[in-house]
Amino acid sequence: MSTLYIFGIGGTGSRVIRSLTMLLAAGVELKNCDRVVPIIIDPDATNGDKQRTIELLKTYQRLRSQIKPAAPGASTYGQFFGADIQTLASLARPGEQRDTRVKDTFEYSFSGMEEPLRDYLRYTNLPVESQYLVDLLFDPKSLDENLKVGFKGSPNVGSVVLNQLVDSPEFQFFGNEFRAGDRIFFISSIFGGTGAAGFPLLLKNLRDRDAKLPHIELLNTAPIGALSLLPYFSLKSEDSSAIDSNTFITKTKAALAYYQNNLTGLNAMYYLGDQAQKQNDNHEGGISQQNNAHFIEVVGALAVLDFLDKPD
Repeated sequence: MSTLYIFGIGGTGSRVIRSLTMLLAAGVELKNCDRVVPIIIDPDATNGDKQRTIELLKTYQRLRSQIKPAAPGASTYGQFFGADIQTLASLARPGEQRDTRVKDTFEYSFSGMEEPLRDYLRYTNLPVESQYLVDLLFDPKSLDENLKVGFKGSPNVGSVVLNQLVDSPEFQFFGNEFRAGDRIFFISSIFGGTGAAGFPLLLKNLRDRDAKLPHIELLNTAPIGALSLLPYFSLKSEDSSAIDSNTFITKTKAALAYYQNNLTGLNAMYYLGDQAQKQNDNHEGGISQQNNAHFIEVVGALAVLDFLDKPD
């Protein structure tokens, strides 16, 4: 049974997964894939876009369970809710002892996010030389910023915090369950903080032969695709917000330059963007961040289907 693992990183990742879920509910076929495992990575615990997507995934599972399953080996082409969507924890095999820290949910659970970056780094316990380095890399405002609503468009902060992913019980469990024939797909934005930092970091570790992950030899050679969303919306200016959409293009150019020189190990890479038609309300995060659906997110979901249709 082949599995597609989709890492939805940041708010954009959640929104594209939401569009993909609706396509699958409508009966869109998944080729070369028996089940989908979405893994949402967003440190903003109450993010409205993330919570809306998680509830939709749960609703999909609940409705699918009420539909008479197709006969073994029969095609589910055109069948409503034909695709099997599961959580990472549900992949545990009969008799397998699952780490209790791996929760039966669609999201990765971050720890230590209720504190400023300075405390997260244990700044006062660092050697003086390391403190000087931290001061060089981060301004005082970034160090004193609370992490509970994410990285507010700062990938330099995100790259530090997201390093915990690789050693987490969830990531170890993912490596342990990975099998030959499985595929991986990343969805992120390139102009924010979480996605721009998380995608290159995770890809690098999956292609690192020395990474301390189960089945690393399979992960090194598995088909991996990625969708990187360029700016496709803008935000209203708010003096109280740390996010300024006027910087989106500058951040995109910087990230693209990094990707060009450092991004390796991908079998397929998709870029999508659009001219902003209107300005969204400016919310740094939390439950209020619920952007209206956008056509680009549907096209992004179709990129996942295109990736599955490609040969290994």
